[in-house]
Amino acid sequence: MRGIWMILAALGLGLAQVSSGSLNDLAGLKSVLNAPGELHLVVPSITPWAIQLSQWRTAGPTIFYLPQTEARRYCGSANAAIRVLPGSIREPIGLIVGKGGTLEGIVLRGLGLIQDPGWAENDRIALWMGLSGAPREGRTWVEGSWTGALTARVELLTTERYLGDPQRSNYLFTHVWNGRVLDVQVQGYEPYRVYSGQTLPLVEAGGTVRGECTLTSRTARVEVGVDTSRTGRYTGALGNNTTFNFDPGTGLETFRSVEYAATCNFGCGWRGYYIYDLQGRYRGSGEGYQCGLNWCTAANIHPRLFETRKTHEEVTARIRPWLERTYWQVQGTFPVEAGGIVRVNGQAWQIPGLEGYGRRPQGVGIEWLRGEPFVSNLAMATGLMGGEAYRGQVVRLQDYCANMR
Repeated sequence: MRGIWMILAALGLGLAQVSSGSLNDLAGLKSVLNAPGELHLVVPSITPWAIQLSQWRTAGPTIFYLPQTEARRYCGSANAAIRVLPGSIREPIGLIVGKGGTLEGIVLRGLGLIQDPGWAENDRIALWMGLSGAPREGRTWVEGSWTGALTARVELLTTERYLGDPQRSNYLFTHVWNGRVLDVQVQGYEPYRVYSGQTLPLVEAGGTVRGECTLTSRTARVEVGVDTSRTGRYTGALGNNTTFNFDPGTGLETFRSVEYAATCNFGCGWRGYYIYDLQGRYRGSGEGYQCGLNWCTAANIHPRLFETRKTHEEVTARIRPWLERTYWQVQGTFPVEAGGIVRVNGQAWQIPGLEGYGRRPQGVGIEWLRGEPFVSNLAMATGLMGGEAYRGQVVRLQDYCANMR
């Protein structure tokens, strides 16, 4: 900003009432542009960025000042806000000149008046932004200075499985049961064992214990045949094809005796009998013999054979279900590289919206001076507002073009 200071010194203006600085974000630029008064932009050409500055300004008119060589291109234009200066313009300058009862104004200097400096809306950044290129959905907390250094705390969306609280359910399985409940297996289960309240663990295929269950077997007494290891003594009447009722120890039944042999000499002194039940099963043998003046009979009859067999398994299961929870897992805080790149464990990921970070054009900025009354005096001294230096030489574009014909 040495040139402006030299002008001020040459004009003999005091600096006690002057403040100065540099702009570094769009919010600050828009604020300065909308200071009250007229904006005079002295530029070598009207660039798209210069037009953008004039469009952002809503506090008053904007007048462009061009050198004669550039002004010829605009002859025939309807733009009445262009003035023509003699000579050349080495460096863009802007003057916001106060009006009314104040002479306070602002001087702007720098290539940022005709070139986009690549600034963000605000130089200080502290906000959540997205992340692309990561293996999972990600986000970043970006903070720092757009024109300085930015850091990004990187977080990835992570889904984690965990075991929830046990869920109790009751089941009744028909024998033979394989010991499986939903997606888990009863560890140590024996299908033919009769359980009476024993508790066993429930395990999934991968070996993870998911809970436990209590087993209670339902049973039934089932007839399976004839118990030839035992007999009941019958002493009632026997005869060929004679039926009788008897309880051999397993309940009252009806039997039939069939004579299979006899010993007879002047009469039969002995007869042998096979004993059958009504199903035709052999159940034992008996005999009849002469005992004094009486005929005595007796038989040894096998009882039925019963077993206690399992019919169902009652299962009270307490199973811990697999659940999922999703959370942002912090990967760390990393510096943001040019173009919005952040490197995490050697992998480069992009932060969308920061593509322009670190790629600002070099030397493109805007410096400013604010003071009273030097800006208005400077404008008049340069002839922009009726001063002496360019009196009669700063002309409207229409007049300049008319004199060229």
